[in-house]
Amino acid sequence: MLKKTIAIIILIIGLLLIFSPFIKNGIVKYMSGHETIEQYKASDIKKNNEKDATFDFESVQLPSMTSVIKGAANYDKDAVVGSIAVPSVDVNLLVFKGTNTANLLAGATTMRSDQVMGKGNYPLAGHHMRDESMLFGPIMKVKKGDKIYLTDLENLYEYTVTETKTIDETEVSVIDDTKDARITLITCDKPTETTKRFVAVGELEKTEKLTKELENKYFPSK
Repeated sequence: MLKKTIAIIILIIGLLLIFSPFIKNGIVKYMSGHETIEQYKASDIKKNNEKDATFDFESVQLPSMTSVIKGAANYDKDAVVGSIAVPSVDVNLLVFKGTNTANLLAGATTMRSDQVMGKGNYPLAGHHMRDESMLFGPIMKVKKGDKIYLTDLENLYEYTVTETKTIDETEVSVIDDTKDARITLITCDKPTETTKRFVAVGELEKTEKLTKELENKYFPSK
């Protein structure tokens, strides 16, 4: 009887090890895809932007099964401050105010408390997972000339990628504010423990009022 029980336990553990990556990816896909910007109003976004947020870079963990399960329960829906789209690489994510493990599993996160869309440098962080179609994994394929779109549900901000590079994680100056209006997208250069970061920088080309037509074009429901 004891041998049978041990065999069953070993079988269950084995199955969990086999299927845990699929379960983890399924949870992240749900977190990052079940809500879209159309579920919010401009007034919600403005209110969320006025709230305090945490920028605890040191506490950010790789998306393990444990951190994903915790993140599913802890990410802050009231931290949504907009949406980002990069059509050339099929990125369409919510933007959350504050960088922490939970928010990074649900979308892109802001990296400074004072950043403002369309003004100065607007840095965003995102996870690079083994399934490179998820979160900021596709950003690795961004090229010069590609378009990046941001919205706070009042305006649409159109950026053009001017530079891509890989830097050391210690080069934190990439998130500093700038005189020119730009966006800086940051993710790990690979989906494992690494000291390098991939960076894509875009220059603001145009700002226009967001219409329903533009919202549906660049930030469609998934």
